[in-house]
Amino acid sequence: MNMTHLQPFLDAMHRGDNDGLAEHLSDGVTLSSPIVEQRFEGMQQVLNVLSVLLTVADSFEVTKLVSNDRSAAVFVTIRSGEVTVEGVDDMHIDNDGKISSMTILWRPLSAIVAMQQRIAPLIGMPAMALVAI
Repeated sequence: MNMTHLQPFLDAMHRGDNDGLAEHLSDGVTLSSPIVEQRFEGMQQVLNVLSVLLTVADSFEVTKLVSNDRSAAVFVTIRSGEVTVEGVDDMHIDNDGKISSMTILWRPLSAIVAMQQRIAPLIGMPAMALVAI
């Protein structure tokens, strides 16, 4: 398995280094996010979303990494102000060792909504709100 780009990508995320992300992503990379329903497709769209995330996040910490043949589950803690998100990024790796897709799963719901409210307007999406029923 060629995972040569995974750790440098995670290191760049941890440092908040937007410029260090692109070389580790495949051109056709996709990102499925908990903050919007649509999937982001292609290097530019994915870099835009990751850049905004790094802008609003105070910290991005990898707490655990589990990998197998061509995929990795990256457990993360992201902090933005008083909001803390715990998550798992399901990453798939192409033959060159670059990240070809990411599916991001976050918890708890209140933190997802708080992060979505910070990120969505910066990427041109409407903010969501929790509604009591």
